[in-house]
Amino acid sequence: MVLIADGGSTKTDWALVEGCEVVSLFSSRGMNPYNVSDAAMKREIEEKILPNINPDEVEAVYIYASGCSAQVKQQEVRAWFAPYLPKAEIFVEGDLLGAARAACGKEAAIAAILGTGSNSCLYDGKKITENVASLGYVLCDEGAGTHIGRLVLRDYLRGRMPEQLSRQFAQIYPGEESDFLNHLYKEEAPNFYVASFARFAIENKSNPYCRNLIMQAFDDFFTQQICTYTSYNKYVVNVVGSVGCLAQDELREVAQRHGVKINKVVKAPLMALVEYHTK
Repeated sequence: MVLIADGGSTKTDWALVEGCEVVSLFSSRGMNPYNVSDAAMKREIEEKILPNINPDEVEAVYIYASGCSAQVKQQEVRAWFAPYLPKAEIFVEGDLLGAARAACGKEAAIAAILGTGSNSCLYDGKKITENVASLGYVLCDEGAGTHIGRLVLRDYLRGRMPEQLSRQFAQIYPGEESDFLNHLYKEEAPNFYVASFARFAIENKSNPYCRNLIMQAFDDFFTQQICTYTSYNKYVVNVVGSVGCLAQDELREVAQRHGVKINKVVKAPLMALVEYHTK
């Protein structure tokens, strides 16, 4: 048996595979080692992952997770799973390589993630050859849910959102300024919290304000990331992630402005990763 994981910042999708057949699919929380404590991950493994597998039958584990590009973080994730999977060889890579393998296969292209967070790379069909440092939601995450959500919440709290939209926002997300700021600065997983407001913009993207806000975030994504790669306009861009999928029309329009062609847009790459590894 082989266990394959696609781990974003919000959740992780798992596939248990035997030969070329998917035996089961299930999900757990995101496993970004920068955001999840050892104790929390131990509970998650015991409560959400182990009930779906027979540990003694798992021979290999392929984990692609956000926050795992550095070797020290890959070792940290391996250490979480090793005690529970004694017979398995555990491979851990960053979610960006997973996105590239899933969306590009063995073709050279620019691969991008546009979900809760954002990232991108130039991929030669085997490995990542260039990567603009992602740096996370506090500093960057251009075009991601955290970026769009931050713009939405900022404009709402400063009274810059159109009145009708502001009333609609207040009905969906009631609270005073202090309630939002307390949640943002004092509670766990602030990146997930701020990214949740991106949904409001995406669901109302027919409104000119929301559409322009999304386009602004995507423009920053291309300016700060995609257009910095060597000969970037010679490559197609393949995108994975919910934000890229749900705002695909806006993404393609901004890409065209920058002289870039969007090829594939995939919401979740797990099944493509299953195909990659079973082949």
